[in-house]
Amino acid sequence: MMNTHCYHRCRVAVLVTTLAMVISGGCNVKDERDKSRVSKPVPKSATASAIGPETSAVAVDMSKGWCNGHSVPESVCTRCSPSLVAKFKAGQDWCGEHGLPESQCTNCNPEAREQWAALNPANARTPTGGDDSSVERASVSEIESDEVVFGPAYSPVEPTLDQGWCDGHGVPESVCTRCGASPDPFMEAGDWCDEHDLPETQCVLCNPEVEAEWARLNPARQEEFEAQRNAAEQKTLPHPGSEVEGSIQLEPNRQLLTGRNDSLCQVDRLQVRFFDGSTARKAGIETEVVRTRRLSNAIECLAEVGFDETRLVRVTPRVSGVVTESAVEIGRVVSTDDLLAVMESPTLGQAKSRYISVREGYLLATSDFERVDTIFRGTQRMLAICTAATSSGDVREELIEVRVGDAKSRLLQAHASLELARSTLKREQSLFDKKISSEQSLETARSNLASAEADFHATHEAVTFASERDRLAAMRTLKVARSELDAVARELHILGLDDAQLATIGSESGVALSRYELRSPASGRIVERRAVVGEVVEQQDALFTVADLSTMWVMMDLRERDLTLVRVGLPVLLTVDGLPGHAFDGVVSWISDMVDDRTRTVKVRANFLNQHGLLRANMFGHARIIVRDNDEVVSIPTDAVQTDGCCQLVFVKQNETLFEPRKVTLGASVNGHVEILAGLTPGESVVTVGSFLMKTEILKSNIGAGCCDVEQGR
Repeated sequence: MMNTHCYHRCRVAVLVTTLAMVISGGCNVKDERDKSRVSKPVPKSATASAIGPETSAVAVDMSKGWCNGHSVPESVCTRCSPSLVAKFKAGQDWCGEHGLPESQCTNCNPEAREQWAALNPANARTPTGGDDSSVERASVSEIESDEVVFGPAYSPVEPTLDQGWCDGHGVPESVCTRCGASPDPFMEAGDWCDEHDLPETQCVLCNPEVEAEWARLNPARQEEFEAQRNAAEQKTLPHPGSEVEGSIQLEPNRQLLTGRNDSLCQVDRLQVRFFDGSTARKAGIETEVVRTRRLSNAIECLAEVGFDETRLVRVTPRVSGVVTESAVEIGRVVSTDDLLAVMESPTLGQAKSRYISVREGYLLATSDFERVDTIFRGTQRMLAICTAATSSGDVREELIEVRVGDAKSRLLQAHASLELARSTLKREQSLFDKKISSEQSLETARSNLASAEADFHATHEAVTFASERDRLAAMRTLKVARSELDAVARELHILGLDDAQLATIGSESGVALSRYELRSPASGRIVERRAVVGEVVEQQDALFTVADLSTMWVMMDLRERDLTLVRVGLPVLLTVDGLPGHAFDGVVSWISDMVDDRTRTVKVRANFLNQHGLLRANMFGHARIIVRDNDEVVSIPTDAVQTDGCCQLVFVKQNETLFEPRKVTLGASVNGHVEILAGLTPGESVVTVGSFLMKTEILKSNIGAGCCDVEQGR
């Protein structure tokens, strides 16, 4: 649907007729009988309305005929003769919202419709405007053939929203003949514009005012129309965008800003070329140079005050138990490690008892290891002294003070046997040399020495191995005991006890073993207390909430369309409903990465100092995010911007005869000027008066000869 829509809007016509009619003062007359109408004096009714022909800033003259397209005399039709705009503005008769004289604006003043209709030479009856809900539907067949037919109130097919809304053509899908609705019911009822190939009740080219009538049915704009109605009821109050005491305040441009430009639309590839420079001047085309202005801009959001969650602590017990004492009340200021409550916890008592038992086992294992280690060191000294080459006397003298138990006696006995075998061999050798002893006795002595040496070395190794084994066993037992003690100590640490408290376990009474003290982990004020004496509580129960109130968070709901304008670090001004006369300054600190799927808003957080403690959690108020503070921005007159339903357009002057449509991205508007975020640079000239007519020309699909050409650009 979007591609077809863009194609129709961007089709290149051969020649343009509207500007030609502007020069000649004529209009697109639908009925040839209107050409023969003669002028007649304007009736002067004694009961004339306050808005209408009587209040027109330009005198009404019927000599130029009647404009059927816009339901006013040709002499005062600004849409056919843009040169009249300046006269109406000079006479303070201008509706900036709808781009026509206030005396002719039937959107703002529905009663003016009947006043102007009374001047129609054909005495045509124009239906009254206003809220769609208050207008009864009229059948096209009941309207006279020369009567102006427009708007949803006179559509022969009742518009419904059950099929949705057609953003491309500005009507409900149920009556959009360009998107699939059958044109037969409209043609049969005589509601058809042959020139533009769509129902007359929807033709904004013949009747521009019907665009606002259909727009009132758009569900996406109900909030906008509600705001406009509220503003109309409070005309005596200063308008949010008005200039007060020389300061400028911006508000979102509700009329122009749509939030997007259709990338598939090629309307900016066209060009409008006049036959010569005088033709453009005669058509009333006026331009203005794009320049920068100092502007301020703020986005208003609903806001809710909350605690700074980085400074908020919910205190829960580490163990389950029964509350026996509550030491603080709500509202009290506490410091870190202050006592909050006392509990009786069997779990804690059992953990402490287990710690005492394991600690005793560790101490016993430590003592055993120290004894075994002493024996090991003595044995090592003994083994170093008692060697095969050491004499028995030296061994006895060195080991007299060494206590190594059974290993000492076994080693000394083996050493003594070795000494005896050596002396026996020596004696037998002497006797053999003197031929006193036999060779057999000598060999026996030698064998006994070898056996003694082997026995000594075996005993030496056995003592060495046994001492090392006993020491390793004692060390392993000590490590196991230490691990068990560390495990129980970690369990007590998890339950909130520190090393100093662990050191006192065992010296306290049995009742104190189950006493658990709940202390504050941070400084702040007690903002919530749920500890009740005698109540059983579990580990997940938050008994106290401690908050540092020196700073507070403010959560804001930002409209999705404003997301690109906000960034971290922007200043925020907060007013709270419950604190009239007070304002608070903060800074944007976080922007959510998600859009709420129901409200289509984005959460934004700001940090606020709360030195005097006035801000309290769950307060509601209004926040203004200061996007710009007297910053220089590129801006142009609001009248220079036209919207065609999917894009925002301006017409840039290339030379005296050539004008180029260009897509622009809009920011905010103030006092008749709109900010340009992208699309224009300072120094370029854009069309102000006459931009609407240029937009009309490039959107027409079938037109006749005129004073300018629409041709392919770039």
